[in-house]
This record gives sequence, C-alpha cells and structure tokens, in this order.
Amino acid sequence: MGKNNYFQNAIINIAEFYRQNYNENNAEEILFNTLNKIIPFSKGIIYLQSNDKTEIKYQYGNIIGKEIIQEELSINGCKFGYIELSRESSFCNDEKLTLKTCAYIIANIIKDIELSKIVKSQVTVLQKSMEDAKKQNKKIIAAEKVKNNFLSNVSHELRTPLNSILGFSELLQAQFIGKLNKKQMEYISDIRIASLHLLGMINEILDMSKIEANAMKINLTEFKLIQNTEEVINILKPLYQKKNITLFIDIPQNITIKSDYQKIQQILFNIINNAIKFTPENGEIKIIAKNILNNLTIKIIDNGIGIEKKYLKRIFKKFMQVNIGQVKENSTGLGLTITKELVKLLNGEIDVESELNKGSTFIIKLKNIVIL
Repeated sequence: MGKNNYFQNAIINIAEFYRQNYNENNAEEILFNTLNKIIPFSKGIIYLQSNDKTEIKYQYGNIIGKEIIQEELSINGCKFGYIELSRESSFCNDEKLTLKTCAYIIANIIKDIELSKIVKSQVTVLQKSMEDAKKQNKKIIAAEKVKNNFLSNVSHELRTPLNSILGFSELLQAQFIGKLNKKQMEYISDIRIASLHLLGMINEILDMSKIEANAMKINLTEFKLIQNTEEVINILKPLYQKKNITLFIDIPQNITIKSDYQKIQQILFNIINNAIKFTPENGEIKIIAKNILNNLTIKIIDNGIGIEKKYLKRIFKKFMQVNIGQVKENSTGLGLTITKELVKLLNGEIDVESELNKGSTFIIKLKNIVIL
C-alpha cells in the first residue's frame, strides 16, 4: 500500500473515533476496534498514571508480539498515561506517526469519560441531597403548620379573657359601679396597661402566624381615617397619659378611604404604641395625614430617643429589638415586621427617618385608597 493510500485510509478510520458514543462500559471495545483498523496489532494496553502509580485501564488481545510501540497520553502537555501496541511484525514510521494522532484523540476521549463519571457522580449526590432536602422541607412545613395552628388556637383562647379584663377595668376606671380611691385608680390603670401590653403581644404572634401561612385576608370598606385613628388613640390613652405625652392630630375630617379598617387600625396602633414606648415623659407625638392625588401619606412623629442609623434598615426584621440608653423594649420583636407586611398587603410602603436623641418619623404611604 502506498504512503498516500495509507494516510487516506487512516484518516477515514480516525474519523470513526468521533462518531461513537462512549461510556465506561463500551470505551475499551470501541477504542481498540477503531485503532486496530488504523494500525493492526495483536495486543493493546492503555495505562493510566497517578501519584507515581501505573495501572492498566483498558486492554485488548491476548498475544503479546515481539514488536512494541508506545505513545504517551497527555492533554495540554500534562501526561497522565500511555498506550502500548504490540505485534509480530515491525511497525513502520507511518504507523508510529499515526499513533501520535490517535493517542491525542484517545487521551481526550478518556478524559471526557472520566469527567462524565465525575459529573454523573456529582449529579447523583446532588439528586440525593435534593431528595433529602425535599423530605426535610416537608417535615419543616408540617412542623410549621402545627406551630401556626397551635399559636392561632392558643392566641384566640387567650384573647377572650384578656378582652374581658380590659372591658371590666375600663368600667372600674370610669367608676360606673362606685367611686375608687386614688390608690385603687392607680391599680386599675396598671391592670389596663399590662393587659394592653399582653394583648398586643398575643395579637402579634397570631398575626405573624397568619402572615407566614399566607392566611391574611383583606376586607375592604369605606371609612373616615380620623375615626379609625381616634379609636386607636383611645385604646392607647392609658399608656401616653401615664407618661404625660401630648398627642397632636392633624388629619382632615373629610378624608375617607377605602381599605381594610382593622389592618389600618393595627398599623397605626403598632407605630403609635412604639412612639409612646420610646418617647420620654412630657414628650410629644404628632399624627399627620395628607391626601395627594388619592395617595394617602401618614406620618407619626415623636421627639423620643431616636434610632441609630445602623439600625434603620434592620428594625423591620423579625425578632429585631433595639435597646437604647435606659429604654428596654419588652416585646416579641414582631410589631414592626407585622406592620411592614400589613402595609405591603395594602399595596403600600413604610419607611423611617430618625437620628439618635432627635426622635423618629415613620412614614406610611398607601396608594389609590382615598375617596373624597
């Protein structure tokens, strides 16, 4: 066979390397059968080297011939093994040269197979991890559901007697059933304040469980904003009166909004209650509302101890509590988190501006809810 004919046939057979689908099970047979068409041999061995250790990866044939040729397997100059062919007759220079090309192709094929094995192994591990994660998530979801149901049921059971305590303490404080002395009036006031605080905590836990369960619903009605606000202020009256805090209300009488009455009330309750908590005795709190193109803006401004800048982006996070100076916040740490979620639920946004020792301003913006 002439030299040109040899290389023509070799090129045709070399192309066979690229037409095959290789895996760990068929690579040995395909590689050596294809190579045997290009360079006939009686025995073929592919060795792999790692950590100064050489081992046989693939082999073909049983009879080791007298003549042996070898070619290293390398990628980008990095040798990782070699291929060895033997037969009875000697190998010509053309065959030796062709083996270099074949070794380059075989090296890449072997590395692709090894890489494929690693990827498959990683995919298997990943799939198992995902399955384990799904099972774990199901357990977490089930546990979360049990927790939310428990909190909801317990909160409902606790709110009923607390509302009775608040109602009876209000009657006693109003002295409808008989006059009370100064000391008794102080005790009744403390009972109301403690009950309000406990009721607020219970409401926060209940509302948070509803929010996390996506069970919070909106009930739209039309109402006067001033009426809603005055009810909140009346509930909080014992708290700000005890600290002799002055409340200024600047809400136009004619602002009627279409929104969720209870949720607006709770938003105002949480923010104003917070302002009372962090405003010193004889301080001031302003509640200002404006309607601009049917967008309602409510500002609650206090001259309290304020908030450090480093806390401003964190105060709306769950369980975040800020202890500043002599004021310690005794709460669930859920009030502002719930407030933000309620504002979002009503298609609005809430922000805060504050400086340490210069008070705080909470700004609530609700879109397209004003009816005049």
